[in-house]
Amino acid sequence: MEVYPVFSQYAHYVLLNGEFIILDEQADCYVILEAPTSLELESALIEGGEPSEIVQALLDQGILELSSQRQTIRRVSAREQGIGDYEWRFARQFHQAFPARGMRLRALQTLLWTKALLSMWGFHTAMNSLRALKATYTNAIHFPAESSEHNRICASAAASVAEVALWVPYRVECLEYSMSLSRLLLSLGVYPTFRIGVQRYDFLSHAWVEVGGKVLGDDPNLPERMCPIVDI
Repeated sequence: MEVYPVFSQYAHYVLLNGEFIILDEQADCYVILEAPTSLELESALIEGGEPSEIVQALLDQGILELSSQRQTIRRVSAREQGIGDYEWRFARQFHQAFPARGMRLRALQTLLWTKALLSMWGFHTAMNSLRALKATYTNAIHFPAESSEHNRICASAAASVAEVALWVPYRVECLEYSMSLSRLLLSLGVYPTFRIGVQRYDFLSHAWVEVGGKVLGDDPNLPERMCPIVDI
């Protein structure tokens, strides 16, 4: 029986313009392969056979595993990709709403809990916690999409997390913001998508939240400018 290398469950990847970008969620790190090495890995994924040096290294790291089924390769080609040297803390112009009464406290509690998850238990645990929370709310009653109440809650939640991020004694990055906003929205009856995207040159990863296919509290062009590598 032929055996093929495939990406493991928590190794998220994209073949962007002929180069693999891999997010090793469990190790909380990115692996970027240049074009010749990416071509070698792509051939191994398609053809199988004796593991090459790069395949063996990725197997040893747990990024790849062996399977009787071929890996479906996600290829993305883009003439213009990325958003340059972008930082979430400069995206405050996308928060025009005024936080609803009581929303700031909920946002602060959620932000502190998210920080604790990331600091004490790590990225992988925080990601799985968000997955579990979203699964818990899958069958919950949600506000109708695009209703006035739905839009009001979304805007208020995004503005609240952005505001309380200025209160805490540490620098809040896009990951903490987006995880916190996702958790807050779920608790409010809104079903969001948490997403991480990448650009290759200069390398940058960025997290954001979408509701109904629209970016919430961040640059609305992110889905077109960044290449999504993982979403929850």
